[in-house]
Amino acid sequence: MTAVEKLRRRSVLPLPAEKSTEISSFKGGVLLIFLILLCAQGMAQKSGKDTARSLDPTLDLYRSAVKLIDSLHYKEALKILEKVTKKKPDYPEAYNKMAYCYMQMKNFSKATKYLQLSVKYKPDNFDCIKLLGRACYLNHQYDSAKKNYASAEKIDPTDPELMCYIAELRTLGKDIKGAIEIYNQVLIIRENYALAYLNRGLLKYLLQQYSYSVKDLETGINLFKFKGIDDTAYSTLALGKFMLGDFAGARKAFDTLCNRNPKNEFALTYRGAARIEIDDFSGAIEDESLAIKLNSKSFLAYTFRGTAKGGLKQFVEALKDFETSLKIKFNYPPTYVNRAAVRMASKDRKGACEDLNKADQLGSDVAYKLIQQYCGDPDY
Repeated sequence: MTAVEKLRRRSVLPLPAEKSTEISSFKGGVLLIFLILLCAQGMAQKSGKDTARSLDPTLDLYRSAVKLIDSLHYKEALKILEKVTKKKPDYPEAYNKMAYCYMQMKNFSKATKYLQLSVKYKPDNFDCIKLLGRACYLNHQYDSAKKNYASAEKIDPTDPELMCYIAELRTLGKDIKGAIEIYNQVLIIRENYALAYLNRGLLKYLLQQYSYSVKDLETGINLFKFKGIDDTAYSTLALGKFMLGDFAGARKAFDTLCNRNPKNEFALTYRGAARIEIDDFSGAIEDESLAIKLNSKSFLAYTFRGTAKGGLKQFVEALKDFETSLKIKFNYPPTYVNRAAVRMASKDRKGACEDLNKADQLGSDVAYKLIQQYCGDPDY
């Protein structure tokens, strides 16, 4: 019987009253010894940690590099990680961190190199293989990307992010419907997967499914909580709304792009076009003038500004803008149609019909209907 067991047995035996104080003191002494032993054990464990740390200096270096990465100091972190891998060449986690730094710095060749080293020392690392495929894709090494995605798919075929990456490759190969089908599967596996909504919305716009495109893009943007959304998503959303006739919504999406970059010529030009549709002609003129300052060869900006000036009945100035636009691009049908509208408003029916006939010759569907309506008389 152990000493502890004996002590437990004694503690439950009936004791004389005069001995109770002595036993209570004895118990307190045992408790004190027990606490001292615990503290000593804890100190020994702490000492053991310190010893382990001193015995593995690469671990300290690695941790300091991770802290730098968390602070977005990628170049400084890389210098330390290079020291780590020199001391310990078979350290896959260090190579992963190096690859991550290079990915953030858009150096996909270097990222690929270090991910390959990581896979070499840890061949079954799913996340690393998937990221290697992504790095190859971003480095335009599409065959290598496909190969690595296939390897990762064998490990986990239902990973939503991997499935989205594979769909991207399908899109690159012009298999739009196949890519959309993959995104559909992703959303069955994970109902609120933001990337799948966003990418599917972009593809549905290409298929001219504007209503579905807008719905998917708005869902994806909301699920991402408006963070990390690139300009392409907002541009496509704005154009989708424009095509659906939601010009106020389109203008709002273009507002986001212009707030991000006040020198975004595309956003300024098409926001101006959206403003024309909601009769904000002054705002449209302002946008198109800013676009023209950025690009004096923008025939679209001149066409839209001319249209906006026509809306304000500034016919002479409007015609000057149309003339400039046609000097830059003489075979753009909408310029002739819009100039025809201004000429008709300024009582130049003959000039308007000449413009409509020119637009018709260039393939404008709108021009033919307007000719039937306004230019039926051969003498105009």
